[in-house]
Amino acid sequence: MSAKRWMIGVLALMTAVGLTACGTTPKKETPEKQDQKAHEEDHHGHEGDHDEAAGDLAQVEMNLPEDVRAGKEIRIEVRITHGGKPVNDADEVKFEIWKKGAPKGEHEKIDAKKSGDGVYSIQHTFAEAGEYKVMYHVTAKGGHVMEPAETLTVGP
Repeated sequence: MSAKRWMIGVLALMTAVGLTACGTTPKKETPEKQDQKAHEEDHHGHEGDHDEAAGDLAQVEMNLPEDVRAGKEIRIEVRITHGGKPVNDADEVKFEIWKKGAPKGEHEKIDAKKSGDGVYSIQHTFAEAGEYKVMYHVTAKGGHVMEPAETLTVGP
């Protein structure tokens, strides 16, 4: 009988060690996740509610060019709709652009202009090659809409 108790004890100990080894440990965040998290914390409590269901908020689709070169002007645009119809009277449309990993103070905010039916755009030239983040801020139809920044690769 003592051998049986001893085996049960050993099995219990091995199970405890096994479960401890499978415990959750915090994962190291990638620089991109850290960058996005810091940006979202900066906007915590921002006027409007970008976490709300899309029902009453305007829908926004950002269009970024595929081939971007340093020193060449490009067009960045968003198409804004509400209830399937173009929004031509947005209160504010801005683009926020920063080099990946740059501190918040180095983010550039650029006011967009209406350039088509529900389309708002900017012309922008990147001075140097690298990875950049582009995010829009749209205030329209009583709400503020912003999505996680998209990465844009700028070639030489």
